[in-house]
Amino acid sequence: MKLCIFNSAEEVLQCLSKNLASCMEKHDAPFHLALSGGSTARMMFEFWAEKCKGNIHWEQLRFYWVDERCVAPDDEESNFKYAEDLLFRPLGIPAEHICRIRGEERPEMEAEYYSELVRRSLPDFSGLPRFDGIILGMGEDGHTASIFPECPELLTDKRCYAVTRHPQTGQKRITMTGTLILNGKNIWMPVVGTRKTAVLQKAISTTWSGDWPVAYIISHAREVIVFTDSGIEF
Repeated sequence: MKLCIFNSAEEVLQCLSKNLASCMEKHDAPFHLALSGGSTARMMFEFWAEKCKGNIHWEQLRFYWVDERCVAPDDEESNFKYAEDLLFRPLGIPAEHICRIRGEERPEMEAEYYSELVRRSLPDFSGLPRFDGIILGMGEDGHTASIFPECPELLTDKRCYAVTRHPQTGQKRITMTGTLILNGKNIWMPVVGTRKTAVLQKAISTTWSGDWPVAYIISHAREVIVFTDSGIEF
């Protein structure tokens, strides 16, 4: 794990964006990137559309999702919707470069369908499809993707995508499993805001023995870069 600490959210997003662009420059083929949802993702999409239009080769990117709520694509809770509104439409990203999770379909069938789509589209590594880049979020309860502390079995699930539920609302979601996340070539985790400082501190601590999904991913990944503006101490 590599930890990069900055003074502001804008610096976090700037460094992540430069890291992405650098990885893309070393990659001749289409770059398969998995996006997450959440408030930090929205901030990132706006930053990209406003300040990175000429700094990233957008035509090289193929967009996928780490997770999605089981709602229609025009629903206000859809991860796809705000990526479409804040990033894809402003930058004119072609529809054929966007592979969304169809949240309006039957969840179990869509999880299987999306798993197969990813298997067909991505290069194989260790018997699994491999994303060139995965951008993860982190919740205040220690979840990442839509893998919540209440469903730790999804961290080692051999499937690519699976159905889960939000522990409070019961809303169904489709999520990338921990197995597929850990197979990613580059894993980036932007963590912005003081509300997540204590959670991140414990997640990256070598003495922390909890069962938070985010701590599991950080400790088991071959390489993950955490970008934060939080006051982390060692």
